[in-house]
Amino acid sequence: MMSQEKISVEKNNWFIVEIIEKCEPANRDQTQDLRRVMTWGNHHLIKANSAEHAFDKAVQLGKECNYKFVNSDKIEMESSFVGIGELIPIYEDIEDGSELMWMDYGLISDRRTMKMPYQKKELMDLLKPKKGDHKS
Repeated sequence: MMSQEKISVEKNNWFIVEIIEKCEPANRDQTQDLRRVMTWGNHHLIKANSAEHAFDKAVQLGKECNYKFVNSDKIEMESSFVGIGELIPIYEDIEDGSELMWMDYGLISDRRTMKMPYQKKELMDLLKPKKGDHKS
């Protein structure tokens, strides 16, 4: 795919970072570490002079997701920054069709491999906001 629009990485200064956050009731038993919490891994594009600088910027960005709100069931909820899950340097210019990330799934069965892809409708359904979901 060819495109005129491009993000240049001539100085190797772009990174993809995964910011992990969770959401749970504000009034919870914090001693129960097996409790279920809604958890997201949000991938962000960060421009930084080094991996260390990208990490620090990602932490600052992550801390901005610390807030409380009242949900539709009148329960006070708390969204919290958990930490950085991934920090991936981008080595090539980004343009339409560029490969940004990859995952090595290892040596797995063909059956499992064939179950990995989604049909278009399944992906579109996953992208639809769920009732009571505060994420956009």
